[in-house]
Amino acid sequence: MRVHVTRRGGLAGVALHATLDTAQLTAADATRAETALRNLPWDRLAAEPTGADRFRYEVVTAEGGHERHVELSETEVPDALRPLLALLPDHGQIRRASG
Repeated sequence: MRVHVTRRGGLAGVALHATLDTAQLTAADATRAETALRNLPWDRLAAEPTGADRFRYEVVTAEGGHERHVELSETEVPDALRPLLALLPDHGQIRRASG
């Protein structure tokens, strides 16, 4: 499953984009990541941030020709998804995103 994550906000306001394919992960990490992704509240916009300089995450997955999209505020990121976000710097391809 391909995962595209864009993080916006923070003190510097720099947007970062990372792309990851769960096939690059160990079987255990891939299973955990895919389970966390399948349980996200897809196709809705994030709640407004509850504090200054909070991050917002846009997550898009692509699998079998089907794409899903969700936006999450920093406080909405489920604990099950945090390990995947932590893997992005090591396994993803990070670049500055526009906007």
